[in-house]
Amino acid sequence: MKAVFERLRTRFDQVVGVHERPERLAAAWALGLAIGFSPVMGLHTVLALLLALVFRLNKVDVVLGTLIINPWTLPIYFPVAVFLGKRITGVQVPRFVLPHPEEVLHAAVWREHVPWLRSVLLAWGAGATVLALVAGAATFLVLRQLIRLHRARTRHDPPGD
Repeated sequence: MKAVFERLRTRFDQVVGVHERPERLAAAWALGLAIGFSPVMGLHTVLALLLALVFRLNKVDVVLGTLIINPWTLPIYFPVAVFLGKRITGVQVPRFVLPHPEEVLHAAVWREHVPWLRSVLLAWGAGATVLALVAGAATFLVLRQLIRLHRARTRHDPPGD
């Protein structure tokens, strides 16, 4: 049984790129996080896989990094990105009044809210782009250092400690 778990662990380590150089492992996760924070919602996985192929990074690590934005983190990320985007662009987001549920599917309701949609999308796009660049760079720098420290520490520890 122990041999089975050891083989599974070895295979898992290979799949997620544990044995990659620290720079490549950090770059894969940083790229994934940057894509996750980017304003191209709905294209994260496709974009992550394409860029992982282009840069020859571990595809699993890049895709896992994109999962930073999910239903649990979106309620925090979106307002922060819009707030940041408003500060950067100077866009004023008009007050939005939610339409009644039966009106949501009518095109006239959304045409009426075009100024709000345009300003929110512009602010979110700008804020999300800045967050993506900062998150990607910070992730690369911090993770590369953490991986190096961890590997240096584990090289000196006797097995089983």
